[in-house]
This record gives sequence, C-alpha cells and structure tokens, in this order.
Amino acid sequence: MAHMSIYSELTAALTSGEKSVLVRIIRKMGSAPRTAGAALLLKADGSFIGTVGGGRLEHDVLRRAREVLESGRCAVLHVRLSGTEVAASEMLCGGDVDVLLEPVFPGDRLQEAVFSELVAMREQGRRGALVSVVADGREGGRRFLITEEGAVIGDASGLSLLGGADLKRWAGAREALLETLSASAGRTTVFVEPVEAEAALLLFGAGHISIFVAPLARKVGFHVCVIDDREEFARPERFPSADRLMVCPVTEAFERIAVTPATYIAIATRGHIHDRDVLRAALQTRPAYLGMIGSRRKRDLIYVSLIDEGVSAEDLRRVHCPIGIAIGAQTPEEIAVSIVAELIQVRARVQADRLPAAETL
Repeated sequence: MAHMSIYSELTAALTSGEKSVLVRIIRKMGSAPRTAGAALLLKADGSFIGTVGGGRLEHDVLRRAREVLESGRCAVLHVRLSGTEVAASEMLCGGDVDVLLEPVFPGDRLQEAVFSELVAMREQGRRGALVSVVADGREGGRRFLITEEGAVIGDASGLSLLGGADLKRWAGAREALLETLSASAGRTTVFVEPVEAEAALLLFGAGHISIFVAPLARKVGFHVCVIDDREEFARPERFPSADRLMVCPVTEAFERIAVTPATYIAIATRGHIHDRDVLRAALQTRPAYLGMIGSRRKRDLIYVSLIDEGVSAEDLRRVHCPIGIAIGAQTPEEIAVSIVAELIQVRARVQADRLPAAETL
C-alpha cells in the first residue's frame, strides 16, 4: 500500500488545481525491489514523492510518467529486470514488474471524492479497497472505492464492466490484487489496493528527543500526534511536520484518541513519574507497539511500582524498554534514529504477518 503522504499530496494537488501522475506497481515476479502496491506520485513541477524501487526501474518509470503527464493517457509499463539488464544497471534485484501510470487531473469531481474519502478512511481507521481499471491508453483513469460496509464511491459506472466481481471480497482484501475478470465482463483487468488504517504514532512528550523523532517518523509514513501538557513545548513551530498536536494531561489523551492495532505509542516525557503515568494508561490498550524511553534501572523501578498496583508481568512484556534498536545511540538525533528504526521493524513484522508465506520470502 502506498504511504499515506502520497494520497494526501495527490488530494492537495487536486484541490490546488495541479496535475499529477499516480504510479503503482501492480504486478511483481521474481526478486524486484518493491512489491505490488508500491507507489510514487509525479507532480506537475517535475518533483516526486515515493519510490517504486530506484535504479533503472525508477528511471524508466519517471520517464514514462512525464509522457503520461503530457498526454493525459494511462499507461502500463512492463519492465524486465534480469540477466544482463540487471548487471548493466547495477541493480542487485532482478524480476519482472508491471507498473500502472494514471494521470490524475483536476476537474473530475468523482475522482476528487475518491481520493479525499480514501485519506479520510485511513485517518479514521475504516477499511475498504481502491479499485482501478487497468486500461492502457485510456484518457484519465477509472477507479472507485468500496467500503467494508459495501458502499461504492467514485466512478460507479465502471461497475457495469465488472460483471459478477466479488466486491465484498475485494473490500476485505489484506494485500494488493491484480485480477482479470471473466469473458462476460470483457476480460477487464483491475488492480485492487486495500485501504487500511494508517500507522499512527502517538508521541508522548514534546521534549528534545521528540523533536527529532516526529519528522523522521513522518518521513517514513507514520501519522504523527505529539502530546504534552506544556503549551510552550507542544507548539507548531517546534513540530512543523506533526499531523496533530495535543496540549492536555498525557493520560487524558487516551480519552480523546482511539488506540487501534495500527497505533504505535512512544513514551518520552519529561520525567519518570510522567512516563509511568502514560505507561499505566497505555497498558489498558492494545497498540501495535508500545515503547518507553529510559535506562534498565528506571524501567525496573517503574515496573515494580506498576506490579504493586496489580499490573501483570505479562502485560509489561509487551513494552519495548529501553526504547529503540541498540545501535549505541548517544545524541538526541541518534536516539531518534534508533526509535524510528524499531517502529519500522515492528510495522514490517505486522504487515508480513498479514501476507501469505510466499509473499514474505
């Protein structure tokens, strides 16, 4: 699945009247560097965000994307990365990749509704699927959203092409699908991309560590919410990349934010007592990740006090403390790298657990 920032940027481009090209890998065979669903967005000014793998693959994709930006017509690029081609391009990965390139131009209210609703669904933790009709040479693109409840948003006229497609199965898909439908449906090929809750980082504490964690976590695709009870610390000037700032007692935040299996919690407040209070509240939830900054001595003192209050040792084993991957980090910047690396590691494990074994090799 494409990072949230790609669809947020795409929606912003539509709102401001700018053209762009949405690029997604729709099929991968062999050891190509990225899987189906990997995406990038080429903007009208020539800049882009996201990646489909780098090297020769990305070079060819960007060249074709610029042509699509000019023509306004969809394209499917078939890239074969094997043998001498891999050696010549100095890429370590081979394999075959099919890439769908779709012009997304302003003025189409249906597609604007699709992408704005997609962003809202991920922010709100609602599930569904984005279905795109793969049509090489077609002007514009045909796509629609299916919610888990069965609602269809967008170019519903495309449904007539899909015959007896199992929309309910698509809406519940946990991995990207490329399907060619029956002859009665005109052999239409569709790319089904799951829409799931965005990985959200609740960063408790707006101190010197969090200043570096927040932008780094945002760059790698986390929706970042910084929480602190000190207004002078939780300011937009200190956290320009954060999606949300909350000024409130840290434990009150749990009354205002729903913690889901897509939530990641990092605790780095200004002191042991505050860290302990947040941890005690966080242990009442079931996030994907729960980490607390501090030494082993600090951890042991906090754990003993929580056990005395009735918290189970089993629950405490869910906590990553000391937080972050052990890389010998010393400075706030290095500590931030270790924390975000652990977030990425856990997120990758969560995503791998949802896929069939063959996809995790």
